[in-house]
Amino acid sequence: MESPALRIRLLGDLEIRRGGEVLPPLESARAASLLAYLLPHRDAPQPRQRLAFLLWPDSTEAQARTNLRHLLHLLRRALPDADRWLDVTLRTLQWRPEAPVWFDVAAFEEGITRAAREENDLALAALREAVDVYRGDLLAGHDDEWLLGERERLHLLYLDALEGLARLLESRGDLADAVAYAERLLRHEPLREETYRLLMRLHDARGDRARALRVYHLCEATLERELGVGPSRPTREAYEALLEAREPPAAPPAGRVTGPPLVGRARERARLLNLWRMTEEGRAHLVLVTGEPGVGKTRLIEDLCARCAHRGAMIAEARCYAAEGSLAYGALASWLRAPPVRALFGRLDQAHLTELARLLPELLNEVPGLPPPEPLTEREQRHRLAEAATRALLVAGRPTLLVIDDLQWCDEETLQILHYLLRVQPDAPLMVAATARREEIDEQHPLSGVLAALHARERVVEIPLGRLSRSAAGVLAATLTARPLAEAEADRLYAETEGNPLFVVEALRAGWGRGPVPEGTLSPKVQAVIESRLAQLSEAARELTGVAATIGREFTAEVLADASQFAEGTFVRALDELWRRRIVREQGVEAYDFSHDKIREVAYQRLSPARRRYYHVRVAEALARCRAGDPEALSGRIAVHFDRGGRADEAVEWYQRAAEAAMRLHVNAEVVRLLSRALDLLSTLPRTAERDASELALLTALATPLGTVDGYSSERLAAVQQRALALAESLATPPDGPLLRSLGIASLARGDFEAAQRAGEQLRAQADAADDDGVRAEAAYVLGIAAFWQGAFVEARSHFEAAVACYRPEHRAIHLLRYRLDPQVVCLSRLGNTLWFLGYPDAAVRACDAALALADEAGHPASRGTALVFAGLLAVDLRDEARLRQSAAALVAGRRDDEMRPNHFVTPAMEGYVEVLDGHAQAGIARIQRALAESGGMDHAPGMRAGVVRVLLEACAVAGDTRAGLATAEQALALGGAARVWEAEIHRKRAEFLAAHGAPHDEIDAALTRALLIARRQEARMLELRAATSLLRHRSSRGGAAAREARVLLAAIVDRFTEGRDTPDLRAATALLS
Repeated sequence: MESPALRIRLLGDLEIRRGGEVLPPLESARAASLLAYLLPHRDAPQPRQRLAFLLWPDSTEAQARTNLRHLLHLLRRALPDADRWLDVTLRTLQWRPEAPVWFDVAAFEEGITRAAREENDLALAALREAVDVYRGDLLAGHDDEWLLGERERLHLLYLDALEGLARLLESRGDLADAVAYAERLLRHEPLREETYRLLMRLHDARGDRARALRVYHLCEATLERELGVGPSRPTREAYEALLEAREPPAAPPAGRVTGPPLVGRARERARLLNLWRMTEEGRAHLVLVTGEPGVGKTRLIEDLCARCAHRGAMIAEARCYAAEGSLAYGALASWLRAPPVRALFGRLDQAHLTELARLLPELLNEVPGLPPPEPLTEREQRHRLAEAATRALLVAGRPTLLVIDDLQWCDEETLQILHYLLRVQPDAPLMVAATARREEIDEQHPLSGVLAALHARERVVEIPLGRLSRSAAGVLAATLTARPLAEAEADRLYAETEGNPLFVVEALRAGWGRGPVPEGTLSPKVQAVIESRLAQLSEAARELTGVAATIGREFTAEVLADASQFAEGTFVRALDELWRRRIVREQGVEAYDFSHDKIREVAYQRLSPARRRYYHVRVAEALARCRAGDPEALSGRIAVHFDRGGRADEAVEWYQRAAEAAMRLHVNAEVVRLLSRALDLLSTLPRTAERDASELALLTALATPLGTVDGYSSERLAAVQQRALALAESLATPPDGPLLRSLGIASLARGDFEAAQRAGEQLRAQADAADDDGVRAEAAYVLGIAAFWQGAFVEARSHFEAAVACYRPEHRAIHLLRYRLDPQVVCLSRLGNTLWFLGYPDAAVRACDAALALADEAGHPASRGTALVFAGLLAVDLRDEARLRQSAAALVAGRRDDEMRPNHFVTPAMEGYVEVLDGHAQAGIARIQRALAESGGMDHAPGMRAGVVRVLLEACAVAGDTRAGLATAEQALALGGAARVWEAEIHRKRAEFLAAHGAPHDEIDAALTRALLIARRQEARMLELRAATSLLRHRSSRGGAAAREARVLLAAIVDRFTEGRDTPDLRAATALLS
């Protein structure tokens, strides 16, 4: 049977497909290079001597031919039916011309050739096909000399095809597609002025002069930064045509204000350049520039960017903002949208692009046939996204500079990706250059943990920036004003600005040195300096500044134009004035931002409260209109603007949408914040049935993530639940599943077992009525843990097994979204503990191990953390030191990703127990006691305090600290509630501690007898065995009938065991009986 044809991609990363199967990567980069040469030259045999020289030009002929033989062996092994594709003789190699193979280079060139022959629609179709085939440069990342010329030739053909497409589409009036291809061309060739002019013309033809102006601003800034030159005359003429008055101008455009020079930073510049040289040599690290606002952190990094660009670096920039309303991964998305990064997306495989589409949904429209991302568990999603982002940011294969401004405001998810980047690719030529305000980073800040981890790996360098000296401030002023300052003038300037570079620059821009300066123009505070500068703007530019400041962060010309509602000509001139006077600067591909956040703050503060509210509503509506196709990415920002604009009803709707988006990213704390704000606003609206139904939906959605973040004993959660129940009753609506489950778990945390039972039964009734296995599994979970914490182990086992039986893997995503835990994982885990109590230690271990394996497969940190907590408790009961150490280590390792607060409470107790096992008894016991004290006398989840007391009790026994052990036993008995699970064991341990203190024989006997009776009542055969073993050991010291009775009792208990003969408990009992 004939094998299927091969499909080989050489543009971008090498990929070989046979049918629908992707073959494994070639073992050698040179093998890929050989393949890339043979395929285009398949029309004639290629001499081995020539191939050897091409691939190893610096080797001897004999060595090169030997290398070629080895390479041929690898290639034959990698290709299926190799003789069908390769014609190999002693002197030549040839890819058989008749072999059925498709490869992209030929398809690309054939499309270009066909386009040159055809006209109109046929030419257009051929060009589209050609550029769609081109996923990246020829064997990107390979550096064989023969490849360089061919790679450049194909790259130029691709650029010509993009330009041809754009111009052809322009001539046909298909302006939207023409813009898309021109922007694609610009991403590859950012120094090509003809492309900027083409884009300006296309935007203007579409009636979007603001976007055309944005293109010019980007052009001028890019040429100035990269080449130190301005745009050519044709480009400037196109720009001036945009500004031509179509209505009377308010004021002529001013010349652009020169950017501030870098003064007084020679030492810091030299250090940064040395660090960059280390980056070029293959070292990934974070460089953190710290200092007060306005001290020049961003300017120093801009200088670094300019120098690195001239050294061939790939650069991507992002900024962070203090304003609320951002989604997770915001800064990462900015990096990924940077033109140099986007230009290399063709090198990524489809799986990576699909993952990136979670953050860049526009990829689904831009990449033909790209499948949308599927719902994943939290851990799996984070892992895949981290891998895809790492691949995208490092695929260039050359030194890369990632810039992030105001790192103290960065979202936690981007910080995790940053840590991942520097940890998994330590030898990558990567520098992350960040600015931050140290005073805003306390110990609780997420950045603190990342910095500590990077410091431990020696992957972070901090460069603090102080204010300028008096002489440096004078040099800066003289440079900006093009004249030296008089001594008195320089003294006054330094006294007013205190050497802060921003204050110096803004003072000069506000009029210093250009005639008399009115009193009050300068002030030690930047507000007065900047206000003076803003006052010099035209009226339209001042108003536009207020609208832009209301947006609160980077903004596109499209949104600003929509929100300002200016006439087009007025808007274009006002925006250009702000850019020329450096009030705003270009940011990324399409956006602008204020040149400093302090300018935005002052501009916003100048607005009256009424005008702020008015602008916020206009901005919210503009954002919603401009992103109508994909509003979720901006839903948080839209909500904030409606909120600040006093439109509570619209704000509530958008906060809810933002919370749903955050749920899909598994960001529980953000979900809680968004829903809480929505509820606050909803409470200000008039009471109606519709309003109450909305409130009930919000409260129901809030209950589960709030329990995860705050713990199930929090007062805030109790208030949410009680309000939701009251609303459900008034609306005659049964409580929804997540609310009932939350009620059940919270009731158990408070020790209200009856209420928990009722919630579980209501949940089961709903499941039965709807025949919903997903809800049925959640109901069985609630009923199972309710029975477990009451010591009803037989009943608990029944419920846990029922939950596992009705669990459906296809429901996992729904469980995690609505309930935040995987019931299969947590029920199997609890089943393991239950089986141990019932006397099935081997089955208990199997269930525990199965739960942990499923937790790893599910990749959900909270579910895995919960399973590890109960695996640790099982290890304590089993007295299995190795398992205990494994559980504790895994809990510590996963603490950062696990948002489940109760798991964080138990983890230090496990660490303390490990310390005791390591011989540090006093420190270990103290650590467990601190964990118990930090609970504040509350259970953040059912049984958590009881579990920690159980660990403490065992730690005291191992340490031989009978005094602390006796006190802990009394404390455990006083707890009641969930502590009844270990009640028999607590009485037994108490008896042993009493014996160590010389208590009366009868008192010890009574305690052991009570332990035995409690274990029997609970059907806890394992605890019954322990109590009977201790009772026989105690009575044997006196002998007599009582001892014989204890021996008979223990023998009967041992005989009932069907497994676990090798466990410490059964071995001890058997030895005592022999």
